[in-house]
Amino acid sequence: MKKRYRVLIYIGLILYVIGGFLLTAYTKNIIYIIIVFASFFVLAILATPLYIIRIRKEFKRQEKLSVDEAIEEINDKEGYNQLEYSVHQIKSVVDTWKLSSKADIIKGLLFLIFFIGCIIAFVIFMSMEKFVLGIVFFCLAVGEILCAFIVVKILETKAILPKKKEKLRNDIAVVLGTTISSQSSTGNRHHTIGDTTYKVFLKIGDQRFVTYSKEYYEIGDKLRVCINIKNAKKVYIVEKIKDIVDIEENF
Repeated sequence: MKKRYRVLIYIGLILYVIGGFLLTAYTKNIIYIIIVFASFFVLAILATPLYIIRIRKEFKRQEKLSVDEAIEEINDKEGYNQLEYSVHQIKSVVDTWKLSSKADIIKGLLFLIFFIGCIIAFVIFMSMEKFVLGIVFFCLAVGEILCAFIVVKILETKAILPKKKEKLRNDIAVVLGTTISSQSSTGNRHHTIGDTTYKVFLKIGDQRFVTYSKEYYEIGDKLRVCINIKNAKKVYIVEKIKDIVDIEENF
């Protein structure tokens, strides 16, 4: 939708609300303001299926793109790109869910259940005027989010910057998939995606590993990696191997 049409729609909605309040004030009949809010509610119900259709269409379109291509399209698009950016975030969560192990999925569900439980408890206790308990549950919810953010940042930093004294062995890994671990963006109605850290799912032999990288890798890419001898879960990406000749040169 062009910008001038959106502006006209917003102006019309604002005038509609103002008109409802003025009629209510003039006639002293609350029915007019009830009609205004009821019409907005009906409009939201009617618009939701249309918005879901747009989201599904955009989701299918982005499925044909790599993460890097989607980011480039979002950044290059002029004007409003909220829909594309939102679908990009949703797709990242879906892709991570598909590639995650059962243990990680269970951890994610427990995390979500605990967070929702804390928010529900916060609302219940505040409505019962038990403010101390309400604040405690609110702090638990916020604390959980902060802890998750800090843990992810630590894992990203350690995976990208290994310690110099670590004893490592070389190996070859195959990329199972790449999703977004964390991402910065600027803007409100037009989002510009900045620094991105990727979560890379690897297969080494018969085992699956997860590591992090600033570079995006396609499914099936072969990578030269280093594995911590004492802790095999610590995998560091060295470089992408282009062909069999490179593999023989590196090892």
